Amino acid sequence: MTQRRPNGGWRRGSRIAATSALAAALLTGCQAIPDSGPVEAGLSSLRQADQPVLFVPNGPREGDSQADIVRNFVRAGSSNTDDYAIAREFLTPDYAEQWDPFAGVLVDEGTRPYRTTEDDVGVLSLSATASVSAGGVLTPIAPGPTTEVRFELEQVDGEWRISSAPTGIILDRDTFSAVWSAHQLYFLGADDVLVPETRWFLNRSTKATRIVNELIEGPAPSMRESLRTAFPAGTHLVSPSVPISEGTARIDLSSEMLEAGDEEQEDLLRQLSASLQAVSNVSRYELLADGASVASEFVGRSDEAPRGAEASGTAVMRDGAFGLLASGDIEPVPGLSEKIAGANPSAVVLDRSLTGAAVRNGEGTYWVTETESVLVDGRSGQLDPTVDPFGYVWTSPVGGTAQMLATLPGSGAQAVATPWLAGRDTAAIRISPDGNRIAALVSEQDLSAVLVAGIVRDEQGAPVATEDEAVVQLWTTGEPIDFDWMDEQRFAVLTSAGTGSRATIGGPGVFATEAGSVQGGAKISGDGNRSQLRVLSEDGTLFAPQGSGWQPQETGVDLLAKLD
Repeated sequence: MTQRRPNGGWRRGSRIAATSALAAALLTGCQAIPDSGPVEAGLSSLRQADQPVLFVPNGPREGDSQADIVRNFVRAGSSNTDDYAIAREFLTPDYAEQWDPFAGVLVDEGTRPYRTTEDDVGVLSLSATASVSAGGVLTPIAPGPTTEVRFELEQVDGEWRISSAPTGIILDRDTFSAVWSAHQLYFLGADDVLVPETRWFLNRSTKATRIVNELIEGPAPSMRESLRTAFPAGTHLVSPSVPISEGTARIDLSSEMLEAGDEEQEDLLRQLSASLQAVSNVSRYELLADGASVASEFVGRSDEAPRGAEASGTAVMRDGAFGLLASGDIEPVPGLSEKIAGANPSAVVLDRSLTGAAVRNGEGTYWVTETESVLVDGRSGQLDPTVDPFGYVWTSPVGGTAQMLATLPGSGAQAVATPWLAGRDTAAIRISPDGNRIAALVSEQDLSAVLVAGIVRDEQGAPVATEDEAVVQLWTTGEPIDFDWMDEQRFAVLTSAGTGSRATIGGPGVFATEAGSVQGGAKISGDGNRSQLRVLSEDGTLFAPQGSGWQPQETGVDLLAKLD
């Protein structure tokens, strides 16, 4: 979001340049809800997870100090009733009309020391963890120095009121999670496949309206070269809202919608059908253009399955044999296992059809199939390869690189610019299962971060570039070790933690969660949910999740492969 600081503002101490740049964009938008007041039950007709939580904070009291006014103003953001009427009571009459609570959210840990820096100016020091843009895009903030939020105050009729403050709302994590929820909006990627983006919206009756408006607006700014929306430019809702009656959402769009051709209109319907699953009381929708009915459809994904959903399981090498683990035995992959084992691999990435594998050894990276073994990159000192669903093998040298090599076996290689990786200490690079995002696990001083960027492809699916900038989608402590995508929305990260390693699960637009520690963990493989994660330790023990921790599953394992 764009920072606006009329008189008041906020600033954050700098740990690294990337953190400062991220923080500088945070609080210009904020929509949400903090930490006090009674709670009332939501509508009983909704699923429990979707019932709105209603906070009823107190307004200003006679004789409140400056600190009281600032702290209670922040808490009053927990109620969006009547356009945040309670929060506006803490503002001067002029500023109450200017303040924009819908610009975004700054999520913090809830500890907010207050101090006065000069006459009639107060500062809250926040341990910020994430920001949410006006469009619902969540971006994590690096642990480190506090974010300082500045408030200017003046007296109105003998009582203190706020005359300048950052736009938006400040929420602690618990309150945010109580009144906001994550939903998947679907945009179009390469080959017109539906690609989800996680967006956060207030749990209220306008959710369907927000979803439709964001679909019209298009993908997040960081993905607009790699994803697109089928809604033609200029399209907008005719009425200010999407009414819902007896489970049917009535979406009346302007006539620009009719400028879409037949294929584009079909894509538009696919986007709506998939994205409106986020609204629990909507089972179908009627699409209109200036009041004239165009289509009526049920919500829900069509018969489409995510790319790369064919195979699953744990592939390993043990005692000179390579294959899929099944009840402790190694089940060979027909046509591949012997060739992979004979290549003396240090890393193996299988494609989901189990018909090919990228194999790295001392000579470089090979593409191995039942009929051939082709050297795709003979450079020394490579990271483990990654394979996209279009058949391209991506390779990169160890350390920072401003470009990667994407090779379609049998058709040659091409350089793909990755300017956001230049000069970084990179531990691993992985392509998402849908082939539309590239992620890199990098070291940032005493932290680890996962950078994610969109992949720009031509009409044949060939990668031609990545987005110019990548967004940090996860911060965690410790030095980076390894990571893997679990599905098209989440990844699992392994970082150092003393003599052991720590597993963390995150993804674009979501909060990271700790997944326990493994002694000596060296490689991680993700496939589906947490129960399917596997970690290989340095001594050859393969660990699987059990409860909140990890338990040994196999011993004597030489290599843990990944499935792309």
